[in-house]
Amino acid sequence: MLKVRQRVASILVLALVGVLTSFFTASTAQAASYRYWTYWTTNNGVWEFRQIGPAANIPADGAVEGWKFAISSLNGDEQAKPAFTSANAFQVVCGSTPALPDKKRVALVVDPGSSQVAPQGEKPGLLTSTCVQIETNATGYNILRSVMPVRTSNGFICGIDGYPTIECADVVDDATTAMDPSATQTPKSAPTSNPLPVVIVALVLSVGGGLLWQLRRRK
Repeated sequence: MLKVRQRVASILVLALVGVLTSFFTASTAQAASYRYWTYWTTNNGVWEFRQIGPAANIPADGAVEGWKFAISSLNGDEQAKPAFTSANAFQVVCGSTPALPDKKRVALVVDPGSSQVAPQGEKPGLLTSTCVQIETNATGYNILRSVMPVRTSNGFICGIDGYPTIECADVVDDATTAMDPSATQTPKSAPTSNPLPVVIVALVLSVGGGLLWQLRRRK
């Protein structure tokens, strides 16, 4: 009977430790941010982050394609949207460009972002908008390459029009501070903490300690 209790105690403690480990792993994953060219299209006049890569996306005539160099999670954060009004973007960019047979018109917006997110020693260019007339089966990648040189690595868009020169989706530790230099930085000696890990640790210790105490009483 004692062995059974010991096994139950071990299982409960390991389960609680597993929950704690999962929490820290999830928190780390959620906090990860990258500096890279984010890819966007518009849907009903609103910028929408594209989970699918540009080489697999074939925009229709009248579509709007957007690129912005930003610090963001891999899900496309709000601040990573191109700084170009998405409503009526096609009309603004392509409204004066006549349609051609067997071609489609796509509004292309390329936003290098602000100097606050630029890699050290580099300076972003200006936002550009171009009405691209191209074959109807052209992908988002084809559209981008028809206007600007593109640097890739392992199928990932690393640089557009020579920016950045070397970096390719580097991990950034503190996205908020990098995006906004006026953001308040928390001193390293007194970091803002989430109380949940402390509660879980206390739960592990109390349950584990209580079980061990009960087992010792029964010896």
